[in-house]
Amino acid sequence: MLDFSDPHIWWYLTRASAMIAWVLLTLTVVWGVLLKTRILRGADNPEWLKVIHRYLSGLALVMVVIHIGTLLLDDFIDFGPADVLIPFASDFEPFALALGILAFYLLLAVSLSALASRWLPERVWKGIHFASYGVVALVAFHSGLVGTDVGTPWYTAISLILITTTVLVAIVRVVIAGRARPTPRKTTPMSPTTTPLAVPAGGGTFLARVVDRQDHGPDIAEFILTPLDSGCELEWEAGAHLTLHLPEGLERQYSLAGDPAEQHTLVLGVLNTHGPGGGSTWIHDNLKEGDTIVCSVGSNHFGLKPSPRYQFIASGIGITALRSMLFSLPAHREWSLIYVGRSRDRMLFSEELVHEYGDRITLWVTEESGSRPPLEDLIDPLAEVYACGSESLLERVEHSVAPRRLHLERFTPQKRSSTTNLNSFQVVAHQSGTKLQVTGSESVLDAIVSAGVPLAASCKRGVCGSCEVRVLEGTPEHLDSVMSDADKDDLGVMYPCVSRSLTPVLTLDI
Repeated sequence: MLDFSDPHIWWYLTRASAMIAWVLLTLTVVWGVLLKTRILRGADNPEWLKVIHRYLSGLALVMVVIHIGTLLLDDFIDFGPADVLIPFASDFEPFALALGILAFYLLLAVSLSALASRWLPERVWKGIHFASYGVVALVAFHSGLVGTDVGTPWYTAISLILITTTVLVAIVRVVIAGRARPTPRKTTPMSPTTTPLAVPAGGGTFLARVVDRQDHGPDIAEFILTPLDSGCELEWEAGAHLTLHLPEGLERQYSLAGDPAEQHTLVLGVLNTHGPGGGSTWIHDNLKEGDTIVCSVGSNHFGLKPSPRYQFIASGIGITALRSMLFSLPAHREWSLIYVGRSRDRMLFSEELVHEYGDRITLWVTEESGSRPPLEDLIDPLAEVYACGSESLLERVEHSVAPRRLHLERFTPQKRSSTTNLNSFQVVAHQSGTKLQVTGSESVLDAIVSAGVPLAASCKRGVCGSCEVRVLEGTPEHLDSVMSDADKDDLGVMYPCVSRSLTPVLTLDI
């Protein structure tokens, strides 16, 4: 038991918290490298691994704060707040303390940027994240220059282990990243029917080449793409979409159906809906092997959450999003898949899935069975359920699964209508200070764009989620189908392409 009457207690706590913080910081960097290189992909799904990474980094920051606090409480050197928070303010080992203080502020920047990653440009928060390597290096020098236990056998042994581990994982990161980059190939010219595509303004886009195309049954095609830039590293997780930027400003999102660990291989399954937008028809008629196309990876609103047990339910082309999830699950995780289709020639990947996973896969072919599947009897009452497919299937799943266990992705928007009597309302663009009036005949998105405020959007039907904005003040009326209204309220976001406002003034972070 700690004796706080001991005058040396704070010095003991200072030494212990410092060493624990150094160990946790090293583990945080190691874990981050393992996540980045996907070495642990067979151990568990990405969400569990990210939770552990966040826990380690948060605990490391807590230990650093304890280290600073106990230094202030210890009267051996009589540190003041300026001594431990301002570089070179202390007369005691000013250079060594400055290294530690700088490491603290870098760690704080990494932690805060990670928490705010949803609202920061990807390049910004990832660039700040690289400072983690600098934090560990600064801590090592700080400990070696100012540590009172330097030179003792136990301290020397632990220091060598931590420093060697950091250097080795950094080497592994560089080597694996280098091997993951494919050798650039000669690009085949686009087919005569294909319109050359310009790269849209703004970051996040890249050029990809179609390395393979396979047609599966009526109106279904599988495409495999790879970035033209061999140094382009794409980070995506199961449930993510790839946006294809088509001629005349068209954008279409398709679920990535491949293995998220294969960062340079992008697999899509595209159903030709023959719809009025013409996006899928253009892709089927024009996109051939060897062609190039502008792409971008958007936000993921259908990611895997930690769970010991899963059940996946798909119909038709909805199998694409779920296929990537199967790649992400470790071998020991319990799961099953129900795949519903009208006929076998319209069920993409069905033979492959049965061959690979055996009795975990239940195929229900309505032409052969003569009826719809009895979902009420097939649904696992204990599993987290992920469903993607036709609206009729999703409605049946919604009636059979508790909302807390259900995760849906829709291809078509739900039929939702406004219930407010508010015919017009004001939208305030917080960043630009622009104020605009939205009438009952226009969408919030149209009003924003007409006012000259830039805002990315794609489907404009409340399905893809590309127009997501953060709500700062006011109450939105959610009319989209991206995720549950409760989840949107928890995140403080809305989708202005179809949603409106329940309050006279709505302030958005744009």
